Amino acid sequence: MRPNWILLMYIFIAGTSLFLTVVIAAAAAFARVYGWLAEPVTTLLDEILLPMAIVTLGILPWPGFLALARSIVRPTKLNESHVQTESIGTAVAVIIALNEEQALGQVVDDFLGASEISSVIVVDNDSRDRTREIGKAAGARVVVERRRGYGFACFRGLTEGLGSGHDAIVLCEGDGTFRAADVRKLLAYLTHADLVIGSRTHSALLNGDSQLNSFTTLGNLFVAKLLQLRYWDWNVGGRVRLTDVGCTYRAIRTTALRKILPALQIGGNYFGPHMVMVALEHGLRVIEAPVTFWKRVGASKGGNASWRAAFILGLQMIWHIMTHKVRPDLQPDTSGADALQQAPSSQRR
Repeated sequence: MRPNWILLMYIFIAGTSLFLTVVIAAAAAFARVYGWLAEPVTTLLDEILLPMAIVTLGILPWPGFLALARSIVRPTKLNESHVQTESIGTAVAVIIALNEEQALGQVVDDFLGASEISSVIVVDNDSRDRTREIGKAAGARVVVERRRGYGFACFRGLTEGLGSGHDAIVLCEGDGTFRAADVRKLLAYLTHADLVIGSRTHSALLNGDSQLNSFTTLGNLFVAKLLQLRYWDWNVGGRVRLTDVGCTYRAIRTTALRKILPALQIGGNYFGPHMVMVALEHGLRVIEAPVTFWKRVGASKGGNASWRAAFILGLQMIWHIMTHKVRPDLQPDTSGADALQQAPSSQRR
């Protein structure tokens, strides 16, 4: 699946034009009311505002209107799409952990107790506390990823999971925000897909003391829709439906992972949308499933650590979605054995 670069460019131009028009209009209004700008400057703003408004409101919307009208007047179908059903055998849970000694033991116990999970792998992202010891004591196999970064830890975990011989890999964090009971949902959807992403957008499934707030929820939704527009198709309204770009709870078939593992190139916290982009551009079937979300145990290290951290991470995701080109020249790995050795030189934060 190729990105819809024309639509992305149209959105960028129209959005930028609208933003500048609003800023100039606000500046001109304040200058007129409060007189805090010199008269020549105010006159210049007025002269700029009219053509900007004409372009933004009178010209730029029409390509979008015409494309929408065409899809309504001359409707088309996605004839090449077919529902596929493939059973899932055993699954391994990969838990990413960075200084999670407070929650990890309970998280590992939870996943080991799930009938759908055959084993648990903990990826310790170079913790400074007792994360490794607690993970081993709880019954998980613990591996250490020295390179700090959520993406690096995920890549290591996916590689280890690929080598474990199971049919599916469930990726999760060790902070207590997710529950193993939702694995059955992810695997149920995985019978019709290659990659299933969790979604924390249903209020009935969210604990009130979780980390999510109005800013993070709306931000995740906005960036998710931008990612959806990157692969927009007028036949079906986009080849993927996304509502929560920041959810780290997901499941993937090992057969699908072998196709995309060499192309996973991001080591930072925006690995989540990157993985979705790589999957879509390799022709994988990607869908969302609602999951529960609970209070975090311990201090957050990612985008939920603060408003500033969430804002910066959101900007990184937006830039990545708007500009990143998935490398088609990277060949799928057929065994999974050498993938970990291929990654360090090419992955970046």
